[in-house]
Amino acid sequence: MSPQPSFASKRRRLLRTSLFALYASAAANPAFAQGIGQRQEEIIVTGSRDGTLTSPSIEDARAELQRVPGAIGLVEDEGFVDIFAQSIGDTLELTPGVFADTSAQRESRISIRGSGLNSSFERRGLMVLRDGVPISRAAGNTEFQEIDPLTVHYIEVFKGANGLRYGSMQLGGAVNVSSPTGRTARAPVSLRAESGSFGTFRANASIAGKGAETDYWIGVTGLASNGYREHSNVKSIYGHGNLGWQIADNIETRFYVTALSDNFELAGSLTLEDALADPRAAGRPVTIGPFFPGGPVTVLDSGPVADDWDRNLNVVRISNLTVIDLGGAELELGAWYSRRSLDHAITRFAGVIVQGEDEIGGSIRLKGDLPFLAPQSRWQIGATYAFGSNDAQVFENLSGERGVLTSRSDQDSSLLMTYAQLDLGLTDAVTVIAGGQYARAMRDVEAILNTVTGRGEFDQFNPRIGLLLDLSENIQVFGNINRSFEPPSLSDLTAGGAFPFAPLEEQRATVFEIGTRGQSGIFSWDVAAYRAELENEFLDFTVPAASGFVTVTGNGDRTIHQGLEFGIDVRPARKYLETRGQSLRLSVAYTFSDFVFDDDPIYGDNQLAGVPQHTLIAEARFDQIDKWYLSTTLRFIPDGPWADYANTQRAPGYETVQLTAGFTVFKDFEMFGSVENLFDRVFISNLTTVADQSISNSAIYTPGQGRAFFGGIRVRF
Repeated sequence: MSPQPSFASKRRRLLRTSLFALYASAAANPAFAQGIGQRQEEIIVTGSRDGTLTSPSIEDARAELQRVPGAIGLVEDEGFVDIFAQSIGDTLELTPGVFADTSAQRESRISIRGSGLNSSFERRGLMVLRDGVPISRAAGNTEFQEIDPLTVHYIEVFKGANGLRYGSMQLGGAVNVSSPTGRTARAPVSLRAESGSFGTFRANASIAGKGAETDYWIGVTGLASNGYREHSNVKSIYGHGNLGWQIADNIETRFYVTALSDNFELAGSLTLEDALADPRAAGRPVTIGPFFPGGPVTVLDSGPVADDWDRNLNVVRISNLTVIDLGGAELELGAWYSRRSLDHAITRFAGVIVQGEDEIGGSIRLKGDLPFLAPQSRWQIGATYAFGSNDAQVFENLSGERGVLTSRSDQDSSLLMTYAQLDLGLTDAVTVIAGGQYARAMRDVEAILNTVTGRGEFDQFNPRIGLLLDLSENIQVFGNINRSFEPPSLSDLTAGGAFPFAPLEEQRATVFEIGTRGQSGIFSWDVAAYRAELENEFLDFTVPAASGFVTVTGNGDRTIHQGLEFGIDVRPARKYLETRGQSLRLSVAYTFSDFVFDDDPIYGDNQLAGVPQHTLIAEARFDQIDKWYLSTTLRFIPDGPWADYANTQRAPGYETVQLTAGFTVFKDFEMFGSVENLFDRVFISNLTTVADQSISNSAIYTPGQGRAFFGGIRVRF
């Protein structure tokens, strides 16, 4: 006989149902929510609400996120399904507080509140999970290529300490990607094909099925493109699937498999002058000097084309999530294994980086309702442990081929996170949140050939307190104070293998946040302001070396990150348009990022380099429901980011416009297309930071993509 749900379990379900009813009552149009407070009135019943213990529906996820006393976001797949989104960064650009740019095809940098402010290919400052199981590595980095946008159901964005739900300790917080399943997929079979500028072609196919106790979903994406710039070809094959088994009414387990082969050429960086004059060109040979009047300029590297700079990444990841409903509590158990292989040819100085890394990990989370106080009162405790072992080798780069082995080391990493939180409902409208986290990380490098042995151990306890006020059925106010902690990654400690083990300290911060979200009439909003006071912030510098340039990481002294995240949706003439089966939505996502040194002995109170101070993204979309739609998106950056900490050179500001349209040919058959950078604006999409660009004039700028056309078809049956 199936166990009967407890009173606390019934109360939890009632709360979720009430929240869903609140946000779905005025449903009429598809939701494309970014900030959780935005577009809440547009949710509809789509047939994808059949969530399970291991895979909550979008509606259940939204109801859960509404109980977080801080800035969060929810991005549904329908929000980016009709654009040429190659990376997870492309899916998040309309989320206030998130800055995403592109350094190469399928490779983006994501910075939330200045996290990983200027990290290079292996990103830091953010914990990324898939279905609640971490894909961020024990070594402290995340390969964003492990997420293909066409295999996503929805994305949860927990900014800063709001990621404590998963034990996140980083300044940027956590991003959790939910996969489609056989019970949440929008159709049993989905086929998609698209092509466009620069010889680009992408195809995707997925199948889903479900029975009484099991369900499955499998998706595969293939991408080939010559790229906008010279020497930027990409070939990628990506697969993700999961199999769920409902062992009992209260027990479900789900197995996940991800496999990818990502191979792309690197065009290299340019000086600002070259990037603006010829944005499609590949990087020129690296030069250095003169360092004194009349001194020579020495050519040190033959550049990305002659030396065939590229980055070839293969990953296989197997994971499991098991959830047990205990009545008044719920137990989640996670486990994973991944194998990562990297072949990365860059400058002649850095050589060809070859790595083979194995990682295993496990997680546990227990949560439940409190049998006293208001109904929203609850608790949770959890822990995550991961261990990774990396065989790191560096070879000479001989025109793109491996030469002599120049260095080799065994690199081990481990990470332990434990955390707990109480949500205390003092009244139905007032909730106090108290929690904490303890984290401990180890980085160990054992030299085998021409490297230096080193070991670092880092740990810290991070408290958190927050307040959530429900001012009305549709309006919330929140605030919180917390600490964050981030140990240096192995890449930081070894300069990617180019330098000996560096004596870096962990990055720490105290963060204050206040905000509000809600809906009134035709307006809905999501607004937050924050201030983070940092110690030992990781700062990347590109510096000259014996035969080229290399990026190294150092600790700053004291820095401040403060800003405003503002998202608003407006639906003019809403009721009138609904009677005609139409919808008009105007959306704005504005991010103010004021990141500065705090009385630094060298840089004073200068702005930190790497991220622009103002970012505005505005979208207007008109729908003739179930027939066609047209949207336009403006990305406006009045002044680009500083390139150096001395604040002597910055990227210019820019604005780009994108048009997207689609129409339904007949039921479950759609055609769509987009024009990116409509006016062919020349701009800088990414840069590598330096100390003083007025002295070095380094080639550190990556031009953005010019005008491009993409179109495709999507069939579901």
